[in-house]
Amino acid sequence: MIFFICLQIRGAMQTAKSRIDRRCEMASYEQIEQFAQIHPDQARIMEHEIAIVDLESGAKVFDIAKAAATYIVEAKEGVFAVVASATGHLKWRQLGRALGLHQIHLASPELVKERTGYDVGTVGPLFLNGVRMFFDDRLLEHDMVYCGTEDAHHTLAIAPKLIVESNDIAGYFDSDEYLK
Repeated sequence: MIFFICLQIRGAMQTAKSRIDRRCEMASYEQIEQFAQIHPDQARIMEHEIAIVDLESGAKVFDIAKAAATYIVEAKEGVFAVVASATGHLKWRQLGRALGLHQIHLASPELVKERTGYDVGTVGPLFLNGVRMFFDDRLLEHDMVYCGTEDAHHTLAIAPKLIVESNDIAGYFDSDEYLK
């Protein structure tokens, strides 16, 4: 009986430790800022008074043609990040078919927060807590792209190659084929 109780306690402690470890891997503005400091030639943080929450507000701060949106999606195959040009809306059904994902849809705000630590609207392409990524290879044509940082008043300008090198890439696609 005591052995069984000890196993239960050990299991509960491991579960709690796992949750703590998982939170430590999730996104924070401070982590992204430190990442930019470590890669000064390939990444920098831009501070702005305007809170960027959509394309319209982003256009007031930087060239939208170089904006990279990070979407967290859910499909039968799991949860994934999709990093794509932010110049339009994606045709999710067609993109899902091309990526081999069934019943793809945007993840709920609760799932986004749980899996990545980001709030919807501030999701960036770094520190995604192990979420695999599909990447728009059109972004590789730019020296730098603009991304979320978990803070609506700060934007990350980053070399797209560094995004690829810093993530578990599940596949690539060309957004020109899937933008409305």
